[in-house]
Amino acid sequence: MSENEKQNRALLLQADFDQELDAAGAVKAERLLAGDAFARGDRERLDALRRTLRRHAAREAAPETLRTRLLVQMESSNGQGRIAAGYRRLAPQSWRVYAGSIAATIVVTLGLQHLVAELAAPDRFMPYVVASHMRSQISGQPVDVASSDQHTVKPWLASKLPLAVTVVDLAAAGFPLVGARIDIVGATPVPTLVYKRREHLVSVAELQPRSVNYPEVPALRMMEGYPVVVWKEKHRTYAAISDLPPAELEAFVAAFRRAASKIESVPARN
Repeated sequence: MSENEKQNRALLLQADFDQELDAAGAVKAERLLAGDAFARGDRERLDALRRTLRRHAAREAAPETLRTRLLVQMESSNGQGRIAAGYRRLAPQSWRVYAGSIAATIVVTLGLQHLVAELAAPDRFMPYVVASHMRSQISGQPVDVASSDQHTVKPWLASKLPLAVTVVDLAAAGFPLVGARIDIVGATPVPTLVYKRREHLVSVAELQPRSVNYPEVPALRMMEGYPVVVWKEKHRTYAAISDLPPAELEAFVAAFRRAASKIESVPARN
């Protein structure tokens, strides 16, 4: 199967999963699932990804007090109650526009509140790390930049994010570098290095150290059947995930830490 065929196949499965296909497309996806065991496996992984996000991504209802505070702030920020007077004179159509704006503001505000709460919770980012790894495998595009040269990968990441990522060469340890990608963890773009072991991929996400409380000694955790090793260094915090056996993932982490300790690099962010 060519790369284009793989991409078209992945797009068809994802569109079918999101119920975005027309009748002809749905029939095509149904035939694909009926005759392709790998497609059914990808579909099961999408189901698992959705369950993970629903289980761990909390949803909060907008409190009435927040709406009241927003209205008060609108009145005060525009001075002398002009907004309040205008608000009272609004036609029904104008009111709907204002209501939409208020709702959008509420969503943004709650999103920020949720992010703040999420940053304070130690393990809230792990579902995003797992989901990103799963999505990269299903899409057939595990990296945004494909290179085994750390001197190519590191500048590429530096051009995308304002930080100095530690990129190490682990080919001698049996984990050649495949490349890197940018994942969205919570609402934050984070650098993720991708290594390979036989036919298995290892994703290593570097998270903001203030956002998670991972131990200094690497700790093995399991989520959705994937082993995940989390740890922190002096200036950095990592989460490594793979479908390798846990012992091999821990061996990868040990090799990564040894190599990283030899590199003196101070991250640009605080």
